[in-house]
Amino acid sequence: MPKYDFDILNDRRIPGDVKYQSINGLSDFIPMWVADMDFKTAPCVENAFNQVARHGIYGYQNVDDEYIESVRTWYSRRFSCEIQNEWILPSPAVMYSAACSIRALTKEGDSVLIFEPVYYPFAKVIKNNRRRLIISELKQTEGYYEINYEDFESKIKENNVKAILFCSPHNPVGRVWTKKELKHLCEICLRHHAYIISDEIHADLVCRPCRHVPIASLSDEAAAVTVTCSAPTKTFNLASVQVSNMIIPNEHIRKSVQREMLANCQYGVNAFGIAATKAVYTEGEAWLDELLCYLDESRTILAEAFPQDSPISVLKPEGTYLAWLDCRGLGLSDNMLYNRFLLDAGVRLHKGVTFGKAGSGYMRLNFACPHSVLKDAVGRIQKTFL
Repeated sequence: MPKYDFDILNDRRIPGDVKYQSINGLSDFIPMWVADMDFKTAPCVENAFNQVARHGIYGYQNVDDEYIESVRTWYSRRFSCEIQNEWILPSPAVMYSAACSIRALTKEGDSVLIFEPVYYPFAKVIKNNRRRLIISELKQTEGYYEINYEDFESKIKENNVKAILFCSPHNPVGRVWTKKELKHLCEICLRHHAYIISDEIHADLVCRPCRHVPIASLSDEAAAVTVTCSAPTKTFNLASVQVSNMIIPNEHIRKSVQREMLANCQYGVNAFGIAATKAVYTEGEAWLDELLCYLDESRTILAEAFPQDSPISVLKPEGTYLAWLDCRGLGLSDNMLYNRFLLDAGVRLHKGVTFGKAGSGYMRLNFACPHSVLKDAVGRIQKTFL
C-alpha cells in the first residue's frame, strides 16, 4: 500500500510561482512547461525546514561532515559509485557549477561542445562566458536518440574542442545513456584531451530497467577529466532552495573550480539547502521510490495516448519526468504549434526549438503532476489535434 499520495491537487497559484504565472493575461491553462513538479516534497524536508525555522538564527553556515557523508552514501547506495569526501564541492546551483567549470577549464575563445537538442541554458552559459559554441546534433532513428559519434569526433578535431557540456540523463529527449555509450564518449574525449562537464541533475529520476551510470565512475581516466554536477533539487522538487554539489576527483581541477567560485564571492550554500540535502539523502529514499513508480504510470498514460503511428507521438522517456512529443506530423510551424497547444488545447508546453534547431517540430511536456491533471491535458490535446 503506497504511503505517499501523489494524486493530491496542490494549489500553486501563488505570487511568484514561475510555472503557474499568466502569459499575456492568460491564466486558464494547464502549465506543463517548467521542469519542476506539482507534488509536495518529501515530508522529511518539511521537518528539516521547520527545525531550521524554529531556531530563528540564520547566520553564515558551512556544510558539515554529516552533509558530505549524506552525499557520499547516496551515491554509494543509488549508483554503486564510491566517491571520496574531499571530491564533493557544494554549490548553489548546477548551472552555476557548469559556468565555474567552463571558466576553470577553458579560456575565452575556446570551443565548448554540446549535443542538441538539449537544455537551452547550456548554449547560453557557453556564449555568456565568451566561449565558442560547437553543436553536434543527436541522431534520431525510429523514435530513439543516439550520439552521432562520427560527427562528435569530427567536431572535436575540427574545432579543437576543450570541453563538452553533457546532459545525463538527457533533457529534453529523456535518454538514459548506457555504459557502452558513455565509454565511447569518454574514449573520444580522452583521445582529444577534452574535459567533460556532466550535468547529472536528473540522475535519480530513471525508469527501470534503465540505470544511471555516473560518467566519472567508468574509469580512473574518465574521473580525471570529469566534473559531475548533481543536486537533490530536481529529485525532491526543491528548485527554489538553491543547493547542488560538484563531484571532482581531480585535485587540480577541483582547486581551479574553487578559485572561480571564490572569484565570484561564492562561499557556501544556505542553511535550508544544507538541511534539505541531509534530510533527503538520509530519509527520503522511500518517498523517491514511490515517486518513481508513479512516474512510470504517467509514462504509460502518455505512451498509450500518443503512439508512434499518431500525428503526435511520444518518445517514451527512459529518465526524467519530461516527455518529448514529436509533432512534425501536424505540419505546423513552431510558433503555430505553441499557440495551438496553449490557446486551443489550453495546455502550455515548451517549444522544442528552444532546445536547438534539432528540436523544431517537437514540444516538451512535463508530466510530474497528478494523473487526473495529466489525463485532462491528454484529453485536451487529443480533442484539439487528433
